[in-house]
Amino acid sequence: MKDVKATIVRIIAEYLDKEESEIKTTDTFTEIGLDSLDIMELVMQMQEELDCKIELSQEITTIDKLAELIEKQ
Repeated sequence: MKDVKATIVRIIAEYLDKEESEIKTTDTFTEIGLDSLDIMELVMQMQEELDCKIELSQEITTIDKLAELIEKQ
């Protein structure tokens, strides 16, 4: 399986037009600069690229937590 966390960081960095190194996996999506609409769009792209189903919940607030969720599937 490809590196889930690296893929998520790449997708978010491209979306925000930032360098991947600027994205901290421990920052919340809000701290990174994403709102709920951005997250919905990004989740669809991630599901496609990572071939998975993502059920977001209130606990999934960081890239680390999202990667953990996807890896458990």
